Amino acid sequence: MTSSISIGRLGTVTALGVAAALSFTACASTSTPGSNSSGGGTTIGYAGSKLTDPFQIALTKATQDEASKQGVNLLPPTNANSDPAKQVSDVQTTLSKSPKALIVNPVDAKAIVPAIQKANNQKVPVVTVDQAPDSGNVAMIVRADNVAMGKQACEQMGKALSGQGTVLELQGDLSSANGRDRSTGFGDCMKSSFPGITVVSKPTNWEMDKATNAAQTLLSSSSVNGIFMASDFFVPGIQKVLQDLNRLQPAGSANHVTLVGIDGTSDALDMIRKGYQDATIAQPLNDYAKYSVKYANEAASGKTFSEGATDHGSTISKNSAGQLADSLPSPVVTKANVDDKTLWANQ
Repeated sequence: MTSSISIGRLGTVTALGVAAALSFTACASTSTPGSNSSGGGTTIGYAGSKLTDPFQIALTKATQDEASKQGVNLLPPTNANSDPAKQVSDVQTTLSKSPKALIVNPVDAKAIVPAIQKANNQKVPVVTVDQAPDSGNVAMIVRADNVAMGKQACEQMGKALSGQGTVLELQGDLSSANGRDRSTGFGDCMKSSFPGITVVSKPTNWEMDKATNAAQTLLSSSSVNGIFMASDFFVPGIQKVLQDLNRLQPAGSANHVTLVGIDGTSDALDMIRKGYQDATIAQPLNDYAKYSVKYANEAASGKTFSEGATDHGSTISKNSAGQLADSLPSPVVTKANVDDKTLWANQ
């Protein structure tokens, strides 16, 4: 890799994904103010982060579909194009249309705070999806339990290596909640459950070049038995490194490097099908859409929420900023269930 590609929290940019993004944006640009996905119900705004990877495209589409199912009038989703300042402007524009609630998929946890505070001042409840804002009053944060995702990845790795060996951990951005939580879940589990495994952690800031360079350096100079990828976005780069070193071997081969990731991208699923990747922990995209719309709709009617178990297999708890978060469970994907059509990358 000769250039640095930053992915934020997740995502693999493919030709199909870009084409879909362009198609979606073109359609969205023809929407008239106030047009919606359901034709009635409570009016809710949606401030998206970007439409340059398949996950974000699928999340936006799933949110529109859920709004229709739940009888919600979803305003045309905005696209911040990965620009935190544009997302703040998008929120301000959306608030001018008098929504009763707002769903935000933050580009940046810190930069989105002024926009949330503006919504607070206008008494418009806010639900964030996938990422928690650094501060601000939100009705609910809908995200995966990233600590649990890291632990699940650890368990898959530990079992595959029979509790012995050396693992390269390609961390995400440790300044982000998702990056920190995934690394914490993986590291704590390794220490407590698999003390015979040595973990070498390398920060990547979610950048492909940093991930591939770390893998190239370590695999060339020492014995590495497994690689944990904080995001499956790294799969294409890691695949090339392993090919160049003649280490891309299917599970069961003597030279196989155990690969476990998080996010469940289409590249990861393809690698699992071929036997080169052992497992991934997929993002619960459909639940993101379902429950972000549900919480926003309920908050718009004045409902408030509290800590405790939910009726959908998760737990609502307060984070370090005192915000309520519904931490959704995430499916483990192996060769046994890689073709499950409910997985977001198979949709």
